Amino acid sequence: MDYHVKTKVLLGTNFNTAEFNALMFESTKPFIMEDIKSVIEEDPTLPQYIDGDLTFRFLGNYDVLLKYHFNCNDENREEAESFSRSCVEDIRHGLEERGYKIKKGNQSART
Repeated sequence: MDYHVKTKVLLGTNFNTAEFNALMFESTKPFIMEDIKSVIEEDPTLPQYIDGDLTFRFLGNYDVLLKYHFNCNDENREEAESFSRSCVEDIRHGLEERGYKIKKGNQSART
């Protein structure tokens, strides 16, 4: 069965507030988005299951909420959500190498 999994990933940016101010963070947002996109694009599995665009929402505490739709064919809703979580885990190392930390993930599947 085909499942559409709404996926949300909360990422810490490790933005150094001791050295930089909020205005500098504003100017780094496009680079942060491209950096995260490149980690996803380099993964051999995740990009082929993302339907549509990646959405980035920057939060007041220098975190970023990444949202996308993950489409897959699976046995049931729980397995589809688990597969989406697994794909997020597959990019964890690449994100951490660039200074981002996965703080939380949420997957919600529907047919």
